Amino acid sequence: MRALLRSRLGGRPFFLSHLVTTRCNCSCPMCLWRDNSGTVEEMTADEIGRFYRDSRQSGFIGTAVWGGEPLLRQDLGSILAHARKCGLTTMLISNGFYLKERMKELAPNLDALIVSLDYADGKRHDMRRGCPGLFERAVEALEHIRSRHPRIKVLLNCLMLRDNEDSLLPLAKLASNLGVSFYVCPVKDETRSGVEGFSAKEWQAGMENERRIGQKLAALKKAGYPLNNSYMYLHKYLGKQEPFQCHLPRIALIVRPDGNITHCMETATHLGNVMQQPLKEIIASPSYQALLHKAPQCNRCNNPNIVESSYMWQLHLEPLFNAASVMLKQ
Repeated sequence: MRALLRSRLGGRPFFLSHLVTTRCNCSCPMCLWRDNSGTVEEMTADEIGRFYRDSRQSGFIGTAVWGGEPLLRQDLGSILAHARKCGLTTMLISNGFYLKERMKELAPNLDALIVSLDYADGKRHDMRRGCPGLFERAVEALEHIRSRHPRIKVLLNCLMLRDNEDSLLPLAKLASNLGVSFYVCPVKDETRSGVEGFSAKEWQAGMENERRIGQKLAALKKAGYPLNNSYMYLHKYLGKQEPFQCHLPRIALIVRPDGNITHCMETATHLGNVMQQPLKEIIASPSYQALLHKAPQCNRCNNPNIVESSYMWQLHLEPLFNAASVMLKQ
């Protein structure tokens, strides 16, 4: 809350959205970020450590480490250790395939974990993500973490696709049985991925389906299932009642594996590079300041984290209380 209020006063972001790799062991057809070409440069763990020190000195409080599949980086433990040493809160986003065998290394420096599960049926999940055995390994890892590392907050991320509406209730039950929470993120064709020729149109649920699914999810939340999406998101965003205003650039900085800072409206546009410039200089640059004023005009986002964060930045009470509840329950 202190960081949020500072952001409102000064317009400065306070959280890192850090892609540490674009490599992935899955082949999800709706993915915006995967690039297994081997041509994408990655900062070393030591370079990331220096970047994290600069981030902390610039007022950042946490980092979400993702990709690609971040567990493909053998130095991931060192990356999280650098973040913890600097005093950053750490979150890891993973498909879960390599998670169990890496937890002894990762757990001491990990505060929160997001694991992707899109179907309650393992065969369907594995087929859609192009990775045999993924569902079973992810669930096994979640069970292991809840029993061995209960301090770590665990969330499931379920993409809302055109063919997985029937999985929502079983996934809600699975999350409840595992003692974790979950949230639903719709896939939308309007998302600008920056990938030439990319379209997620065939995977999106569609406007009317999203409205219906939003109502179903609100009913699940009301029934006591551990759903993280706020009622405001479920009713207003999925219900198409009111477009939101994006305030992501005032909240989070998106950093690519090579250190380039980008933003989701134009992912091919670079606002600076953390290897070449201090963060304070990048944030104070005319291009970033222009982004702060441009972002509220965009409401195409497919990510509830961004929508919910924007609601909270605007100090809407229900999303704020919902987020506090999510943090306190587990």
